[in-house]
Formats: sequence, C-alpha cells, structure tokens
Amino acid sequence: MTGYRDHDPYVYEEYDEYDRDAADEVDQAQAEDEDEATATSTEHSLPTVGRAATPSGSIEVRTTEQGLPTSIRIERSEMDKPADTLARTILLLCQQAGKRAAAAHRAQLLADGHPLEAVSYLNLPTDRDAADFDLYVDSQLGDSEPDTWMRRV
Repeated sequence: MTGYRDHDPYVYEEYDEYDRDAADEVDQAQAEDEDEATATSTEHSLPTVGRAATPSGSIEVRTTEQGLPTSIRIERSEMDKPADTLARTILLLCQQAGKRAAAAHRAQLLADGHPLEAVSYLNLPTDRDAADFDLYVDSQLGDSEPDTWMRRV
C-alpha cells in the first residue's frame, strides 16, 4: 500500500498549477478593473477654477465654478475652534471662491465676444457681485486676524 505522502507532492503540483493559472486570471481581471476605474475617475473629475482663503491663510479651499469644493486645506490651529464655526468658515469660503470663478467666467465670455444678452441667460455674477460677496464674507468672518503670528510646528 502506498502511503498518502507518496501521492501528496503530485497532487499538490497539479493543484498549484491550477491555482497559479486562476490567480493570474484574477490578477489580470483586477488590473483591467483598476484601469477602467482610473479612466472613469479622470473622465468625471471636476475642474478646479475657484480659490479662497481666510486672511491668515489657515484655511484654503479650491472649488468648481458652482462652489463645490475640490480641495480643502486646514491648519491644525483651526481645529481648536468649534466645529460649527469651522464649517461656517469653509462654507463661506466655498461660496466666495465659486462666485469669484463664475464672475471670471462671465468676464471671459464677454471678452471672447459673446453678446451680453446671451451671457445674461447663464445668471453668472458680475465682478461687482463678487466684490460685494467678498465684503460680506469679510464681515461674517469677524475678527479673522490671528491671535498670534506664530504657527504650530
């Protein structure tokens, strides 16, 4: 009678070959999925066109023309503030950056020779509207001067 160990290496060799083939197929399928996901994510990425920051520069946002944030940078010192204050500041900065970007888009359309009547249908803010909103944001942020000019390390 042959022992189990006599047949063991042969059985595992065949099994290993099957596993390697299956693993290669799985790896190839995963790589194709990742390529598709990468291609899809780049197709649907939102362009960053607006930018705004607090006077101290401790919070900076980049947004789309509609004010949707594409990136937010917050220094540690801002994390000590209450959450609702931080959220309100970020929201105001996103709106400010969006209005600035939309006003710049409107100015570019007019500079490209599009008639004012056609551009007005887009309901884009004017430079004056963006400047008025800048004043509003400044008033809402209150005393946005830092308590100290030193930054945390």
